[in-house]
Amino acid sequence: MCPEDLRWTCDPGIFPFRTTAEIKPSARVIGQAKALRALKLGLRLKSPGYNIFICGMPGTGRKYTLRHLLKKVRQPSFPLEDLVYLPRFDAPQRPRLVRLPAGKGRVLKNDIRRVFTRIQRLREKVKENLRLNAIKRYLLDRVPALEDRHGYQPLLARYFESLAREFVNREGDLTEEDYGVQVLVSRRAGQRPPVVWPSQVTFSGLFGSFEKQRGDDKKSSGIPVGGIRPGALVEALGGFLILPANELLDVPHAWNALKHCLMNNRMDLFDYDTHTLAASAEGRPDPVPLNVKVILIGDYDSYDSFFENDPEFQRVFKVRVDFDVEVPLTRKVLTRDYPQVISRICNGEKLNHLTARAAAKVVEFGVRKAGRKSKISIQFSQIADLIREASFWTRQARRRWITDKDIERVLKENIERLNLFETKLSEMIAEGVILIDTTGSRVGQVNGLAVYDTGDYQFGKPSRITAETSMGRSGIINIERESGLSGRSHDKGIQILGGYLRSRFAQKRPLSLTASVCFEQSYSGVDGDSASATEIYALLSSLSGLPIRQDIAVTGSLNQKGDIQPIGGVNEKIEGFFDCVSAGRPTYKEGVIIPRRNLPDLMLREDVVKAVEQERFSIFAIDTVEEGIEILTGLPAGERRKNGQFPENTVFCRVDKRLDEIAEGLKKYPGTED
Repeated sequence: MCPEDLRWTCDPGIFPFRTTAEIKPSARVIGQAKALRALKLGLRLKSPGYNIFICGMPGTGRKYTLRHLLKKVRQPSFPLEDLVYLPRFDAPQRPRLVRLPAGKGRVLKNDIRRVFTRIQRLREKVKENLRLNAIKRYLLDRVPALEDRHGYQPLLARYFESLAREFVNREGDLTEEDYGVQVLVSRRAGQRPPVVWPSQVTFSGLFGSFEKQRGDDKKSSGIPVGGIRPGALVEALGGFLILPANELLDVPHAWNALKHCLMNNRMDLFDYDTHTLAASAEGRPDPVPLNVKVILIGDYDSYDSFFENDPEFQRVFKVRVDFDVEVPLTRKVLTRDYPQVISRICNGEKLNHLTARAAAKVVEFGVRKAGRKSKISIQFSQIADLIREASFWTRQARRRWITDKDIERVLKENIERLNLFETKLSEMIAEGVILIDTTGSRVGQVNGLAVYDTGDYQFGKPSRITAETSMGRSGIINIERESGLSGRSHDKGIQILGGYLRSRFAQKRPLSLTASVCFEQSYSGVDGDSASATEIYALLSSLSGLPIRQDIAVTGSLNQKGDIQPIGGVNEKIEGFFDCVSAGRPTYKEGVIIPRRNLPDLMLREDVVKAVEQERFSIFAIDTVEEGIEILTGLPAGERRKNGQFPENTVFCRVDKRLDEIAEGLKKYPGTED
């Protein structure tokens, strides 16, 4: 197998620069054409329910892309207006909402304050018996002018009339608490639509609240001026509210309240003390008309949670935007797009720039993260972290440019920071606590390959898989399932093993046997079907009596026809077995068997590639079960002849004979139960 099959390497000479400082940064979004189209559609559509859910993995540029597009939105999707709460003198606990053109709310508030100030002066200057007439004459001249100035609205007209009566009839001085106006939302004429990103999602922070004056009489139990607190939903009126989906799910009742608001195009304010709707309509302010586009940002798990648990979710979030984690590795991406992102990161954070060789290492890191040589990762948060840490070491060394050695150092130290669990497992294998043979041969025993995921780090390690067969009719017993440690995918894989055995060995008689398959020293559960090829080799070895090489580990998924299917984590699995044998006394005959369809995924460490080149480690790529069993046993698998028999001295001939023996034995003991 040539080195090009094992790892893709980036030639620094392909770059049109010596350092990334020569590259002009670009704000363009890379590789998210579908997401951009969907997001632009969602931002422009004004119809009800066309709120947006942005799906994707963190670090794929979801927030950056959204900010970039929102900066280009010049015209609001909904008319911008001011919202003003006016007190009701007959019901202080139910202030009324007035909608005014943008910029008019504070003008109204100031006009009413001037009226109040003028009346207070009249009270001081005229005698008691003349004061009421003076106030009446003044209000008759002022109120019509206010109505003309602010445009006649029935609610506003009623307020002016009630204000005049209150001034005339109220004994004693009025205070701002009595007549005061609260401007809930204030906009500027012609301003761009507001964009609200709450730093934290809380119920009252999202939906607002109000507090009441406490007391027994009607006046003291009203809502004071400033007692209504607008939440983020109100602050975003006429524009956009962006929320993290997982935080919304974590706040009790928040999703149901948001759905209620979006479905009814209105929002009721909530009691400040209880964060619940008031029990009676007499005890809360008028609801706020809701003209806002809500954008949720989350991963696929949070989207599925909304979608599966609430059938009305799609009624209010009709636009789904999917952000990809990788793009095809084209020459344009390699020579222009990726360097521009690197340059943007360096310039934006004032980091050291990279040499061409260092940029090549970053690109190789991106290809490894994508998991396929024809793809490259666009989770640029990981790229940024890599550059930040490399810049730190460059400055520690008082150098100007980040080199390839700096990138390699960061990658190595990242592994050393995170690989404690891997180290402990390696020690247990070396000390014989976890039983793994890497020399000799054994019947019914194969080294499988598993990937361990600790959240921010993945690594591979071998796992012993054994099989035992005997006379009986129980079929294949999945010990993990019987122990409650098998996931559904693994259960399916075991059923596929039975299908394969029937296709090969149950054409002339029923397939009767009892077989057990087990992941030895596994106590935390097994899932996935990537061990199904390993399990079939253990079963074939047990039935044939042929020993399996222990210096070769196996991974691969199996279908009922015997085809070997690709699996995930192939790089980590190969490297895990390589590290395992390297820690002992290798014979240089060790290797792994992988599906041939995984060859495009190989992006192995350089030390593994070097070992393969020097024939100190082998990688066998196969397409069928037959190819694998021949490598593991040293005998041909055997192909059934026209007479229905397999050739002598083949694996399948020995398996077939053993199954004949079991069938004959069961005839002799027909009443025998397993």
